[in-house]
Amino acid sequence: MSLCRGRRPLSSALRLWGFQRGFAAAPPAGADEEVLRALRAAAADAGVNSLDLYQPWLLMDVLQQSLLLLHSATGDAGAAVVAAALLTRLVTAPWNLTSLRRRCDALVLMPVYMELAKSYSEAQSRRGGRGEGTVGGAAGAAKAEKAEADLQKATERFQAFTQETGFNPVQGLGYQVGVVLPIGLTYFGALYGIMNHPDSFRSFVTSPSLWLDSLVLPDPYGVLPCLSALALLANAELNANPPQPGQEETAEYFKMVMRGALLTWVPWTASSLPAATFLFIATNGFYTAGITWYYRKYCWVPPKPSMSWKKR
Repeated sequence: MSLCRGRRPLSSALRLWGFQRGFAAAPPAGADEEVLRALRAAAADAGVNSLDLYQPWLLMDVLQQSLLLLHSATGDAGAAVVAAALLTRLVTAPWNLTSLRRRCDALVLMPVYMELAKSYSEAQSRRGGRGEGTVGGAAGAAKAEKAEADLQKATERFQAFTQETGFNPVQGLGYQVGVVLPIGLTYFGALYGIMNHPDSFRSFVTSPSLWLDSLVLPDPYGVLPCLSALALLANAELNANPPQPGQEETAEYFKMVMRGALLTWVPWTASSLPAATFLFIATNGFYTAGITWYYRKYCWVPPKPSMSWKKR
């Protein structure tokens, strides 16, 4: 059985959210049962008995109960999803700001790091005699001594750079990998549990929002999937790092791949994932795009190169 049931016309639904106490109007009683029947059938198709005792993992249970609490407070499932996304980002804001600073610092420090790494590699090559003919006698000894001195200087510069900046090429990615991604996966698991056990979350799954009878059903118009892709694309375009010298074509190719991947994302997932998933992704995407742009433009103080890093 298809999950896309009980849709209401988009034109009549656009006035629901924010114009009537900020909440959507309650659907007819029959619509509630239709939503529940669709979700029960989908759970059965997935091999899950929706009436079995549901015992989620602790983190999923916390997120599910948070959604129910926010839904009770706001009266709207969509507002609850947006609030859940924003609250998790606000709670983790200190880590987010640290990550932003280190990623912005990388814009300045990465070219220096690449130049130092290149100088160090070249000094090692000269010390080993690669790329040059064998020279004996006093001239060979002088050249070997100079190569050893160049390697020593390159090593000192590299050490001074790493000690003063603590730089590594992937710095600042820990927040995305260690916070945002796990929270997103936990949210998806929590929502998947709600889908498969709709009777345990009846008030949430039967709550209309925007143009949908339930955010646990797919968006039949594809608006929220498109919105989520737009949010991710906005972040990628607005906050793209400037390409390194000589890497302009590679950077442009990467942009084209990113755009193509996001365009593929919409039709591939629109009919299979709940609308709430895309609303959560869109909220996070626009939040990330906005805070990154604002921090880089108004709050970030670029690190100043030290004389100890420069060639002597």
